[in-house]
Amino acid sequence: MAAAESITKRENIAGINIADGVVSVARIVRRGRHKIVLTHAGWMEYAPDASDAEIVQVIKRLWKTTRMPTRTVCAGLHTRSLCLKYFKYPDLAPRELTSALCLEAEESLQLPPEQIALDWHINRPRNDPYTQLGEQLHGILVAVGKKEVNRQLNLLKRAGLYPVLMDVGSTSLCNLFLALRGEKVNNDNAVCVVNLSRYNADISILYNDHYIYPRTIISRSAEWSTKVQYLIENISDALLYYHVKVDKTPVTQLVLTGFVPDDPQFVAQVHDTIGLPTEVWSPLRDANFLISHSVKTSKKHDVISPLMTTSLGLGLRNT
Repeated sequence: MAAAESITKRENIAGINIADGVVSVARIVRRGRHKIVLTHAGWMEYAPDASDAEIVQVIKRLWKTTRMPTRTVCAGLHTRSLCLKYFKYPDLAPRELTSALCLEAEESLQLPPEQIALDWHINRPRNDPYTQLGEQLHGILVAVGKKEVNRQLNLLKRAGLYPVLMDVGSTSLCNLFLALRGEKVNNDNAVCVVNLSRYNADISILYNDHYIYPRTIISRSAEWSTKVQYLIENISDALLYYHVKVDKTPVTQLVLTGFVPDDPQFVAQVHDTIGLPTEVWSPLRDANFLISHSVKTSKKHDVISPLMTTSLGLGLRNT
């Protein structure tokens, strides 16, 4: 989402994700054109019924434990009321586009405009970021009640952090996959990436010149092994909508990451039903991902964990 406060290119930013009873943090830097390095990272759990004050204390302990060198953060935003919606409009002036998207947000959230925080991403070629006269505009609208945003910002500020950016899980997943495996996405091949967290799944389809189509589904329990059919139906729905409404570039691969059940039958059922080559991917074990010695030798926790996936994508804002 848009910057919560002004930011300069020199800011040293860490990614922080607070969701599903876990706070996870990651700081990432780039080495060369393709390699990225995790310099500081960690996670801590908190009780499901923890108060804001208790979560603040967990954040403070985690910052101390990981020896994080910055207090400037890009924060993940998680709420069941999040509106994440694909849009496609004929050529509109910037003011007209803003008005149209504000109206869509009001209709989706059923809130007055002064109570809504929104941002949008327009899919554009990387080497041509500016829209042309007469061009059709398409992209992703992200909208949520300001009350949710303010609660998150206040939580971070009480922990002594300086939030400058906010993002959502599905778009941070896009950033992570494109940073590590962007060469797999082009005008001839699209990839569907699914991150299974404890209580939701982020589904992101990446296509053309790194265009994105994300969506999020909510789960009421943390056992994906018992909900494989629910997951399959939602992946199928996302793929169908993409092919009918978004783009014709064929999806050639399905990538699962996060809390993927160990039972091989789970992946086999997803593969057989969806009908796409299916891979289980751990970003922290990717060939283009390096982990600093201090993180590797930390005795506090194993950072090579599905709990880290979203914060890794948020941490990429530092690169």
